[in-house]
Amino acid sequence: MSHPCDVVNLGVTRYGDALRRQELAHADVVAGKSSGIIFCVEHEPVLTLGKNSDAGNLLFPREFYLKSGVEIFETERGGQVTAHMPGQLVVYPVIDMAGFGLTVREYVSLLEDAVIKTLDGYGIRAHRDAEHPGVWVGHEKICALGVRVKSRVTMHGLALNIHNDLSLFGKIIPCGIKFRGVTSMERLAGRKIPLSDVQGNLVGHIVESLSSRRRDMSCT
Repeated sequence: MSHPCDVVNLGVTRYGDALRRQELAHADVVAGKSSGIIFCVEHEPVLTLGKNSDAGNLLFPREFYLKSGVEIFETERGGQVTAHMPGQLVVYPVIDMAGFGLTVREYVSLLEDAVIKTLDGYGIRAHRDAEHPGVWVGHEKICALGVRVKSRVTMHGLALNIHNDLSLFGKIIPCGIKFRGVTSMERLAGRKIPLSDVQGNLVGHIVESLSSRRRDMSCT
């Protein structure tokens, strides 16, 4: 059986450039020109706001962030405000959900499961939260999720904190959730963790789950 989708590593890329790559890939998948692409990227410092974001989750005027070299983008994904920066692994799967027999809830669960399995491989016990999307360790978020589905094809995705500077999160209310923290793999593990290793493991789990879904569909 063929690989369910291509994997493209964009390296350290500005958010706007990666968004344009997603949009082009989305159009190709909708048109049937591509079976799907998973983009992996580290972003230059940026804040992204979901379509229903509350402006009050920015703790400073927008000019403050821009003068600090932090871009701000309003997006069509779900969720509130979050931060991206180098050292954080961002994964954007652009796939046809119908081709894998996925509902939106199943797709989000697939991404959360892939992150939880990846973290387990580094001795980090993570979990879902019934009230708040994403992946958590205790009351601290380690991975944010925000997706957009248009014409049954996904965009946006997840952001896993590996060895990134977490200080930008202190200048917002991450995901609009007060009184909870944000953490990273290196902070929890107490050792250096190469982003490239995590990327290989995480994408491997996502691809494995997608391949399994396709096999299940072919047997029905």
